[in-house]
Amino acid sequence: IAASSSARPQEEAIICIMSLRVFASGVVAGGLAVLVWTTRRRRKAVTAAFKAGEYGIGTHPCKKQEGSLVIRLAGPRDAGKILKLIQGLALYEKVPVTTVEVTEADIVADGFGDSPRFHCLLGETPSGEAIGLALFYHSYSTWQGPCIYLEDLYVDENHRALGLGSLLLKTVAAIAYAQGCKRMHWNALDWNTPALNFYSAIGAKTLNEWLTLRLYRSEMATLLDLP
Repeated sequence: IAASSSARPQEEAIICIMSLRVFASGVVAGGLAVLVWTTRRRRKAVTAAFKAGEYGIGTHPCKKQEGSLVIRLAGPRDAGKILKLIQGLALYEKVPVTTVEVTEADIVADGFGDSPRFHCLLGETPSGEAIGLALFYHSYSTWQGPCIYLEDLYVDENHRALGLGSLLLKTVAAIAYAQGCKRMHWNALDWNTPALNFYSAIGAKTLNEWLTLRLYRSEMATLLDLP
């Protein structure tokens, strides 16, 4: 995902999404069915709207004080900044920073290779200090169609009340809307009252009837009877 380098990024950001056409063929080798994947790529340009102080890729005025904030799309050289913010989120969520297993190399490979698994917005000060991020990826609803899942939304605790969290969230929404997504969705901790109140205020619906279920790698190995 990449923004255009036009002279007026505050009016619109052109985001290049890599669309993949995937073909698979079954091959039997040693009693195992092997899928061979090939891809044909094409670029699709999508416009994300900009509204100063509200959403979009570019420079925004701070809320409640003088100054500005920059929202931009992260690149592979930002892996260290992304990892530092992810670790900050872990500490905010009251878990050890060692819980974060991904490395800078993982972030580069998974986010900025030929087939990126995620996209990331960074929120920065004018000096280039990364103080927030929104990390998201595409999902699909069999009832509604294409969606965006917001994996992480985080603003450094020393830089809150500037309006950055709202800018990041609304910019993801602007990207989702421009791409024709039917919804965006995310999780929140039940004790994070300020965040829950904010999400409610912007119109997000809490799905109390749904539970989050997970299989970690070790459970998958057990399920599949693999070592």
